[in-house]
Amino acid sequence: MEKYIGVKFHVKTIEKEIEQQAIDGFLGIDRMIGEHIDPKANEGNLSMRYNGGFLIKRTGTRLAHLHEEDVVFVEGIQDSTVFSTGMPSSESIMHYEIYASRNDVEIILHFHDEELLKKEFETEVGPFPYGTRELADAMSEAVLKSDIVKIKEHGFVILAKNKEELKEKLLGCLSG
Repeated sequence: MEKYIGVKFHVKTIEKEIEQQAIDGFLGIDRMIGEHIDPKANEGNLSMRYNGGFLIKRTGTRLAHLHEEDVVFVEGIQDSTVFSTGMPSSESIMHYEIYASRNDVEIILHFHDEELLKKEFETEVGPFPYGTRELADAMSEAVLKSDIVKIKEHGFVILAKNKEELKEKLLGCLSG
C-alpha cells in the first residue's frame, strides 16, 4: 500500500453551517462501523450525501473514532480544487465521482483490510495511487457494476442507501 503523504488536491474553504442532526447521523454511522472494524491511524474514510454535496471525515482523522469537529462538508469539486468547510479526506474526489455516478447512493465507506485484500472480489480496480483522479475515474465506472469494489493493493469501497444496508454489506464483505 502507498505511504500516506496527505491530500493531493487544493482546498477552497467555504462557510456553511452543518445541521446538528446531520452531524449526529454521520457520527452514528461512524460508531456502527467501529463495532465491526478498527482502522489504524487515518486509514479509510466515510461520507454521506448532504445538502447538495456530502459530509466526509476530515483528513488525518481515525475512522470509527470521529468527533464532531472531524466532519467536513464538501460542496463541490472543480478540476483539482475541493470546495469544503475544512480539510476533507484525501479520497474526496473519489467520493464525489461515485456520488455523481450513482444517484441512489447515500453513504460511501472506504476501508482497508490486509486479509481481505488477499481474496478475489467480483469487481476490482487498480491498483491506483490513493487520492488521484485516475482512481476516482476508475471507481465511478466500477460502481455501476457493484456496490462493493476492491481497490487492488489498497482497500475496499462499499455503497449503501442507509446505515442498515451499510452494516449488512460491511458484515457480508468481512465474512468474505
